[in-house]
Amino acid sequence: MPYQPKLDRFQMQLIALDQIVAPDSVVRVVDLFCQCIDYKNLGFKIKGKSHEGKPAYETSTLTGIYIYGYLHKIRSCRLLAKACKVNCELWWLTGMQKPSYKTIADFRKNNAAAFKNLFNSFSKFCLDLELYGKTTVAIDGSKFRAMNSKKNNYNLKKINQHLDYIAKQKEDYLKTLDHQDKNDETLQGLQNREDKYIALKETLEQSEEKQISTTDPDARALPLKMSIVEVAYNLQSVVDDKHNLIVDYEITNKNDFSALASLSLKAKQTLELNEYEKLTVLADKGYYSGKQIATCHKNKIDTLVSPKSKGSKSKDPRVSKNKFKYDKSSDTYRCPKNVTLHRQGKIYTRHDGIPFKRYVGHWTDCKSCPWVDMCVSPGSQKAARGRMLNRNIYEDQMDANDAQVSARKNEYRRRQAIVEHPFGTIKRQWSYTHTNLKGLEKVNGEFGLILLCYNFKRVMSILGKKGFEKALNRMISVISNFSCFIMHEKRKWNIC
Repeated sequence: MPYQPKLDRFQMQLIALDQIVAPDSVVRVVDLFCQCIDYKNLGFKIKGKSHEGKPAYETSTLTGIYIYGYLHKIRSCRLLAKACKVNCELWWLTGMQKPSYKTIADFRKNNAAAFKNLFNSFSKFCLDLELYGKTTVAIDGSKFRAMNSKKNNYNLKKINQHLDYIAKQKEDYLKTLDHQDKNDETLQGLQNREDKYIALKETLEQSEEKQISTTDPDARALPLKMSIVEVAYNLQSVVDDKHNLIVDYEITNKNDFSALASLSLKAKQTLELNEYEKLTVLADKGYYSGKQIATCHKNKIDTLVSPKSKGSKSKDPRVSKNKFKYDKSSDTYRCPKNVTLHRQGKIYTRHDGIPFKRYVGHWTDCKSCPWVDMCVSPGSQKAARGRMLNRNIYEDQMDANDAQVSARKNEYRRRQAIVEHPFGTIKRQWSYTHTNLKGLEKVNGEFGLILLCYNFKRVMSILGKKGFEKALNRMISVISNFSCFIMHEKRKWNIC
């Protein structure tokens, strides 16, 4: 049976670079997109003006390498440098240029803010193509491992454990030494480790932080699920429901609790909605904060945030808080046994800074109740005080949110299908579960590149390669016409 014939390796070929790249290849779309970018206004560092040394690579070339690489699951600078030497599509994209891994690495590191701006610019492009629905968005966070191991992340408890262990080691070691041998290397090593942990403890006590990381100072130990903790960054993303395109994002080293309002307002601004136009935001219970929900309602943003249980776990279910009915007109609560709890005049503040109002029942009404022992705490009984309830000052907004979730259950159920789509693609399909850079600013820039590539791929799926290319060509025409207009005006007014 005959085999497929091989081409003679020594046969000379007359072939253009363009002929080795398929007409429908993604790299052609990437090249077209790179021609549309206004690098200077987006904040990219433009090189090549110096006449000394080796000439610099074009900004568009290095940007194209990164977009092509991230689209094809290549993030490592060394692998990208190697791909420029062996990948024929990158030969075509770069014009056979082969930048070193250091050049490629420095470009990503030095243009973190510019990549974030590039993501925002592409969001504007999607908005002009009417790819955003502009009515409903979903918000969620996902943790991505930082370039910092768990053993190089410390809190006060961990530092004190290390210091106690070293003190015991020193004590035990000194007991085994003769007096003339006390200044040996082992003892000095223990002392150096002790000095290190004392310095970390002092740094932590002087700051407002509860933990410190030594490899990546901005990374924090964050809970992933159950009792699993990872030193990571939290990617907060806002996803539109029309095509699951990302509207905006934010990289933090904190949990989700205080992110709802800022992300919702940024999404409304990105979608170019005015102050009177409404936007519906879907989020899980990690974002359930009265203050955040109140801020959203104030800015015409409807919230569908899954509520947390308001019942007290320490009380019998028959006398938990959700069994008490609140009367807004009289600002009182009524218990299941028809006893009224009146508000105290003072506004209290919780340990986490959230203000609340306190409602107390009269002891004369509560002491004769058959449920008094399960409802009123022993301390309150001893002080001759009835049942106490605390009400968050944002409770009205939280109740309004809860009512919306109950009334619009079908709409809320779509939350996961909307917001988990990007995370599934990025983490499962692309295996991007960690960051390659250190520091909030640089990590923010890298995720601008990752999320840009996600939106880029989504738009190709929605419009098709031909439709995407037509849209980019129209953009190039607009940029070209605008440049011609500027040049004409400069010549007209003799501006150099």
